[in-house]
Amino acid sequence: MATLDWRTTLAVELTHSRALDEKRGVVVQTVLSYTSQQGERRTRVHSLSLCCSHHLLDTFCNCQAQTLLTFYCKKMYCAVLERPLQELRGELQTEVTESLACYRKHCSSSSVSPGQLVLPQHLKTLPVYLNSLRKSEVLLPGLRSSVHQRLQLRCQVVSMDTKTTAGHFYPLLLPLPVGGDTSSPLSLGEAVRCTAASLDHGGLYLVHGPLVLLLWVGHNVSNTSLVQLFNITCLSTLPSGETKLPVLDNPLSVSVRSLINTLNSQTHYTRKLRVVKQGDSCEEALQRLLVEDKSPNGGASYADFLYHLHVNSIQLLVR
Repeated sequence: MATLDWRTTLAVELTHSRALDEKRGVVVQTVLSYTSQQGERRTRVHSLSLCCSHHLLDTFCNCQAQTLLTFYCKKMYCAVLERPLQELRGELQTEVTESLACYRKHCSSSSVSPGQLVLPQHLKTLPVYLNSLRKSEVLLPGLRSSVHQRLQLRCQVVSMDTKTTAGHFYPLLLPLPVGGDTSSPLSLGEAVRCTAASLDHGGLYLVHGPLVLLLWVGHNVSNTSLVQLFNITCLSTLPSGETKLPVLDNPLSVSVRSLINTLNSQTHYTRKLRVVKQGDSCEEALQRLLVEDKSPNGGASYADFLYHLHVNSIQLLVR
């Protein structure tokens, strides 16, 4: 099959009336013109209809944190080839700070005390998402990450849709049943917050993201769980790294393998299960995924980032 080399031309033209009509809304239209080496031309038209409002509160009520995360991710990741990373991180923090200050000034109740943190109802998860983006390997490289690894990660992330992007910057942390009832199937609704405080030293946890699948094993996990899941009796004999769970006929093994198959069917990327034991040198791979904590590359914790957003937004209003 021959492959045609197409050149794409994107023309941008903005036209609008003086007054927006809330009943009619607005339509954004993009036209892509393709030309092959043989001179063949094709045109693709994308049209998007949007609602509009004269009230700022309506804008915040119709915002979605995952959509804004995807927008900022693509914006920042596309700019990393041309602008300094520190400048991009500062711009990201400034924009979210100005948004919170705008909401506090124009949309919040007058009875709010100066020390009270005010977040839009539908954007309560936006700070944790953007902090994870801000300290990601692409925008805040670690000592062990190479340029080639960061470029590959950048290309993978910018091609993700909204749901996948949100899962990348806030993975699922799923506790597995240890010594309890394993007769019922494991569900995705049992996820806990992505912080080290959620990890029990005697537990097993599955970390699921679009590009990664980790199984964290606490150093106090019971021998019974080790036998049922790995067919071993001692944690020291369990190697860290890529692995494939043995097929064992017990409720824990069946449930965990079924859950892994379900998670793999929901992602577009091929992943291998990696075992990470508590205290091992490879545990840094897990620490990078605990996005609410301070990251190994020096990124701020969610609590610290949220505090700075609150203080800076208050300072903007008192100027």
